[in-house]
Amino acid sequence: MTVEQLLARQGDGSGRRRAARRAADAAPERGSSPGELPVHRAAARVEPADRDDAPAVRAGLPPVPGAVRPPAAAPVVQPGLPPVPSAQPGLPPVPDASPGAQAGLPPVPGRNPAAWAPDERPSRRSGPIPPLPGLAIPPAPPVSPTPRRRPERPPRSPGRRRAVRAAIALVGVLGVIVLYHLALYFYVDQRIDRVDALAVDGPEVLAPDLQDAVETYLVVGTGIPGQTGAASVATLVASVSADGDRAVLVSVPPTALIDTPVCRTPDGDLRNPVTEAFASSLLDGGPACMVRAMQQLSGLRIDHYLGVDLARLPGMVDALGGVPVCVIPSDAVAAAAEPPPAGPSQLSGPAASGFLAPGDAGLDVTGAAVAERAQRLLTSTLRAAMSADTLLDPVTLTRFLNRASDALTVDEQTTLGDLRVLAGTLGDLSGDAVHRAGLPVAQVGYVPAGTDQAYVVLDRPATRALFDEMIDGARLPEEVLEAQRADSAADAAAAEAQAPATEAPAGPPPLTTAPGQITVDVLNGTGTTGLAGTVSDALRAQGFGVGAVGNEPGTVSQSVVRFGPGAEEAARTVAASVPGAVLEPSDAIGGAVQLVIGPGYSTVVPVEIGADVAPEPAVDTAAATPQPQAAEVRC
Repeated sequence: MTVEQLLARQGDGSGRRRAARRAADAAPERGSSPGELPVHRAAARVEPADRDDAPAVRAGLPPVPGAVRPPAAAPVVQPGLPPVPSAQPGLPPVPDASPGAQAGLPPVPGRNPAAWAPDERPSRRSGPIPPLPGLAIPPAPPVSPTPRRRPERPPRSPGRRRAVRAAIALVGVLGVIVLYHLALYFYVDQRIDRVDALAVDGPEVLAPDLQDAVETYLVVGTGIPGQTGAASVATLVASVSADGDRAVLVSVPPTALIDTPVCRTPDGDLRNPVTEAFASSLLDGGPACMVRAMQQLSGLRIDHYLGVDLARLPGMVDALGGVPVCVIPSDAVAAAAEPPPAGPSQLSGPAASGFLAPGDAGLDVTGAAVAERAQRLLTSTLRAAMSADTLLDPVTLTRFLNRASDALTVDEQTTLGDLRVLAGTLGDLSGDAVHRAGLPVAQVGYVPAGTDQAYVVLDRPATRALFDEMIDGARLPEEVLEAQRADSAADAAAAEAQAPATEAPAGPPPLTTAPGQITVDVLNGTGTTGLAGTVSDALRAQGFGVGAVGNEPGTVSQSVVRFGPGAEEAARTVAASVPGAVLEPSDAIGGAVQLVIGPGYSTVVPVEIGADVAPEPAVDTAAATPQPQAAEVRC
């Protein structure tokens, strides 16, 4: 079997085309001359059994009914090759091939070259296979995802529902309170007067890197009650360490003669350098000129400017319903027009005004006393405004902040938070953590030629040393602290020396009021239960009338006999019957007499009218000699 027949048997189209072309080339050679090659006999054999009317048979398949076998074609003979039958049973006929050419091969020399066309090949396409009847699988209907059911929660109990509603209501109320305070804070912060006063990069600032660890405030009080001109200004420089554990407060005399550098007034005009009183830099030049003058004098970098209208400060005190102040006896307190009693005091608006106003002008030449009083009152006022009672009272807080916004002036960078930090720091620090000093003075009452105004001349070397120490570590020079300790020791020694001279040589006068004429209230100031009732029975046994019996709301260190106006003689008789009791005048109880039983109580003793009283029980602490020293006062 030839290659062409094998390819034709396998159904290859290219083999059939090639065989057809060879058969076409071999057809005219059947009648060729004797010199040509003979045709292979096997190729010329024809099956005798083939008939035209025989059914068509395909290789490997049963015959197709009604189909007619095509007539057999003559075998194709190629020179030098065995004859190729034109058709084989069961296979499609081989198409005619052009003579002298083979499919996919170059033409045979001497043959027709046009018959070779390798690019012209028929393509066989297969159509889609139709589905078998009855075997087509219908598409499945879409399946919707089954939602996952969450386990049902048990219903909430009525108590739990009420608790949830109460919690939601509480959160809502707290949110409203917080929003109200925030809105009020921003409202007041925007309402406060602000000035362009700072010059942190001024050439007069010394060692700015060393001052990064401290915050320096320039606190200026104006409108001192009863004062005008330079005397109405009080200035205080407060230097607070970064961690808030110490502070230095230095007062500047308002009439100190200083040099003010070039500065800009509130109108935007430049002010030429001038030598003037320190307060004039503010009154004539404005806050920016005072800041530059302070930096020129000290070398400090002023980080915050705070101006307070002291004439409005009593109104701020009234808005809070009074301010608690710890009054420590000092020269500054003694120089006030109406000094409050030593120790804890509750100052009202009028009392605050009397505390700020100076008494004898000759006692405060440098202005240090009024500056100290203004600082203490301002600090106490701001601390009272930040207390929980005030913050939880919207009416009081709003009234105070409205008045504070009219009384305060700050620079453009200072906020209410900075003022809160200043007030909290100065209020929390005490003792050696806060150092106070005035600028060293070389001369008081200096009147330059050509003017009638008296000035204070500063001690320049000592002033420079003080400010250098502040720049280095927010503290005072050691020599200044030693001088302050020496002054305190001298004052204590003088008070002790004067104490014997002020004592009455003959003791208190005899008693004049009998116990039967006295009604006394008895209060228990100790932790012993029922002591007030026991003392009441003892007093009745001595002939005293007993009024109210109860407990003392405060604390006492010893037995005290309080008395109102006109009841001093009755109080002396009660004090004489209780050994160790002391007298204490009070305007809060009217004309009554109160006996507060304190630690150290022993018994009630009989008294004798007209007899001399021993000095110990008849001592009147209110009229006793010297004022207690600052170290003895505890607030």
